[in-house]
Formats: sequence, structure tokens, C-alpha cells
Amino acid sequence: MHALPFQSAADQLSALASGEISSEELLDIYLSRIDTHNATLNAIVTLDVARARRDARNADAKRASGAELGPLHGLPITLKDSYETAGLRTSCGRPDLKDYVPDQDAEAVRRLRAAGAVIIGKTNMPPGNQDVQADNPLFGPTLNPWNTDRTSGGSAGGGAVATAAGLAALDFGSEIGGSTRIPSHFNGLYGHKATWRSIPLIGHVPGGPGVGRWGELDLACAGAQVREARDLVPVLQATVGPPERDGGFSYTLAPPRASTLGDFRVAVWAEDALSPVDRDVEAAVEDALSALKASGAKVEVQPSRLPVDMATSHDVFLRLLFGAFTYDRSGLTPASNAALLARIVQRPRGEALYALRGTFQSHYSWLQADVVRQELRQRWTEFFRDFDVVLMPVAPTAAPPHHHKLIDRFGRRIQVEGKSRPYWDQVKWSAIANVAGSPATTIPVRSGRDGLPIGLQAMGPSGGDLTTIKFAELLGQELEGYRPPPAFV
Repeated sequence: MHALPFQSAADQLSALASGEISSEELLDIYLSRIDTHNATLNAIVTLDVARARRDARNADAKRASGAELGPLHGLPITLKDSYETAGLRTSCGRPDLKDYVPDQDAEAVRRLRAAGAVIIGKTNMPPGNQDVQADNPLFGPTLNPWNTDRTSGGSAGGGAVATAAGLAALDFGSEIGGSTRIPSHFNGLYGHKATWRSIPLIGHVPGGPGVGRWGELDLACAGAQVREARDLVPVLQATVGPPERDGGFSYTLAPPRASTLGDFRVAVWAEDALSPVDRDVEAAVEDALSALKASGAKVEVQPSRLPVDMATSHDVFLRLLFGAFTYDRSGLTPASNAALLARIVQRPRGEALYALRGTFQSHYSWLQADVVRQELRQRWTEFFRDFDVVLMPVAPTAAPPHHHKLIDRFGRRIQVEGKSRPYWDQVKWSAIANVAGSPATTIPVRSGRDGLPIGLQAMGPSGGDLTTIKFAELLGQELEGYRPPPAFV
């Protein structure tokens, strides 16, 4: 029982199936840990204890009846606070939504419940999903369980911390530029960005609330954070597929391209001048290369035929990103606007100018970016005829210290080997998969010089989620993989 909260979701599902533990007992273990540790970590911001107990009890009764069960039956999980949840506060970290209680579940949440998941509560995030940390005016910052002076990452930082610290079996989140993968890297987890549009985001905020719930934010996609890569498979089984409004259209994930590590064809994109990485990330790449070469995998480092350079990909990403975020203008306050203009004056060619231009760009400008996006997606499709995955950094460093400039988003910096770099370097490696629409899975590789987790990510072809997940599972077995943060065991 001492180890159970840190076991994989797959092992917990096996324990539930064998009768070793009931869903209600497993829920009680997690609720006890939340009661003990959440006040320190601030990972879970809203609990739904009464309904979770009822759902766990019903899950146990359904199992006892011999009825057909879903792939997540009886498993206690958390949700990022950007998903509408019937009868439960859904704030998306936004002060204007602090009292918003939907009367319906988001489509993905409905599917998770139908698969038997028991939803414990909602996890912390930045306002409107728009930061690389989980901090907002409603709930404050989520702390990293490996070092509480460090950020959790974001936007799905609360879910990463809840999963890493054993407060839930897994967290279901979303991302638009690394929001599941960056927190997974910072907290030592396997995190997955699903293929674009493979899981409906109806009822995700933003678009919603209100009539906007029926829209799906451009670039955005669903994801999850887990302790073992194989835990991602039942999550996809539960949630992948078109919304009802698409009629007879169907979506089936391709099977893994390989079943052993040595059979994978791996491109390694390990460095780019636009976003230098530190020695810890370089060491993680070396560890991974050693394991791949030992397995007999076909490996090509820095292939000359990469479909795009980071600068081109990131330019398209920023135009699409800020175009998407124009839907949610709740953060455009006099104070934030003044900070944005001040940073434009300070750095006339910096990210603040991109934000301003992108937020107010014309529809024609957005269409031009979309055309380039589609061309890049085709180039990646052709590239993946010769390779199964691309192995890349997730972010330039391990988790940095907390950034307390909630308003002044473009006044922040990070340190990479003692050199000051733009704060938003943290999304440049992850954003490559968002532009491509591809799945990508993070892998915990090693501990850095300060003991913090260091991960890498594997990006694959669209629809190839099971390929990146299988690769992450096999490579993770040869490396450090998930470890419970010692202070919270």
C-alpha cells in the first residue's frame, strides 16, 4: 500500500481487476495523500469528493456485477482546470471565471467518465493556459515536488505535480505549445501530446464557456501526464475519436511501427542556435544515444534533411498561437497592456512585438501562416517515411525558479549555462510538434546536476501516437524513468 500511489496506472488497474484493492479504497489512499501534501504543493485547486466517492462505489458495484468495463474503470484521476466539468468549478485560472460552474462535461471528460475514470478534482494552471508555469491570481503557484523553489511548469503544471507526487493516478490535460510535455519534463513524468484534432476539445476553455464551447482552439490538443508510458494507451482508447457532429467520420490510431527499441529508425535533433540547451540536457541526449546504439537502433544525429529549421517553424507557431489566443482577451488588462508596450520599447524585436502583431493580425495574415503550416505538415509526413521518431529536447533546462511576474510576461528571463535567455525559449523545442500536428511523448532520462529531472521528447508522424508512446516506454526502461520525489513519498 505504501508504494501503490506511485505505481503505474496500468498496475493499479490490474490491482482493481484482480480485487487486490477496490476503487473506493484506492480513492481513499489518494484523498489521504491530498490531505497531507496538497497544502504544500498547491497542485489540486478544486476537489469533488462526494461525487468521486459515489463514482468509486458505483465502479466497484459494476465490477462485481460482471458488466463490461471501460479501459479506465475505477481509476482515480485529475483534470486540468480548463475542462468544463458538470457541477464543479471550472476557472481556467481566470478571475472572471472564479465562480463558473458548468452544467455539462467537456466531451473528453464525458468520454473519460464513460471509460470508468473516477474524477477526484481539478488541477492548477495559468490564466487561460498562457504560461509555462502554473500560477494565477485565484490560487497562486504550484510548487515542484523535487524542489519547491522551482516551477512546476505549465500550463498543465498542477496535473504534473499531482501525478509525480502520488496524489492521483494520472492527469488529463491539454496543450498548445508544450503544456503537457514541459511540466512532465520538469517533474520526471511521461507526458503526451496527442495528434492534433484526434481528441475533441469541445467544452475546453478557451473556446468556452458559453457558445464558444463548441469551437476548438487552433493548435490546441489534448494530452496526459503519467508515471509510465504504457498508461497513456488506455487514456487514448477512452478519448480518441471524432465528435458526434462529424457523423460517419472515424479516426483510428496507427499501430506502433516497432516493438523493440532496436527496430526503431531515430532522427536526433539535439541542438539549434535559436534555443541553446544546457549541459544537463546535453547529457540526457548522450544517455539516450548510448542506449539507442546499444540496442542496435538506426540513429541519425542532426540529419541534414530535417523538414524545417526551428526559426521558420517557430515563426509560424507564434503567428498561429497569438491568432488562436485572440479568442480569449480576458488577460488584456490596462496593466498587462502597459507592460507589453514597455517591453516592446525595451526590446523592439523581441517576443512582445510578436504578441502584439499576432493578437491583432489580419485574417489574410493568419491564412498565410496556415498555408505554411500545411506545407510543413506535408514535409514532416514525407520525412517520417524514412524515420519513425525524432528525439529532441523538451526545454533548454531543468525546472527554473518561480517567475512572479504574472502581468509582465515578456519581462522574464531564464539562465542557460549562466547566460540570460528569453523566458519563451522554454516552448521553442516543444512547439515544433504543435506546428506539425504530430504526437509527441516525453521520457524521463536522468537527474541533473541539482537533482532535478531531465527529460527528452519523441515526436512521430500524425496518427502515430502509439509509436511515440512505445518508443518512450522502451527507451525509458533503459534510462532512469519515473522516480517518486523523495520528500513526498
